[in-house]
Amino acid sequence: MGDVNVLYLDDEPDLLDLAAGFFEDDNISLHTSSDFDKAIDLVRRNDYAVILSDARMPSGSGHEFFRYLRNELNFKGKLILVTGNLEAKGVKEKTGYDAVIYKPINFQELVEAVNIYLGR
Repeated sequence: MGDVNVLYLDDEPDLLDLAAGFFEDDNISLHTSSDFDKAIDLVRRNDYAVILSDARMPSGSGHEFFRYLRNELNFKGKLILVTGNLEAKGVKEKTGYDAVIYKPINFQELVEAVNIYLGR
């Protein structure tokens, strides 16, 4: 498997496990975290090209996480927000995220979107 260059933060471990299988099938190594603080620690210790985050979690929002990455850690990679909030249409343009993926997730489309940002 290739270098780890993608991180996915979501409070649903089953969803992360399912996503990991799809990324593995496409030969992409994926770090996952269901904890906000652990995800921040992973970003400090790894060089990610793409980070995905759920929009709403008990430990914090994807918006807060991405703001922290940009402002405090100076993260320059691609940010993809995953949300079940269909009212969030247009959030990409308002927030500067590179992409917004809506639940229910089509994992093959998610992998394809990440591949584009990885230049594959």
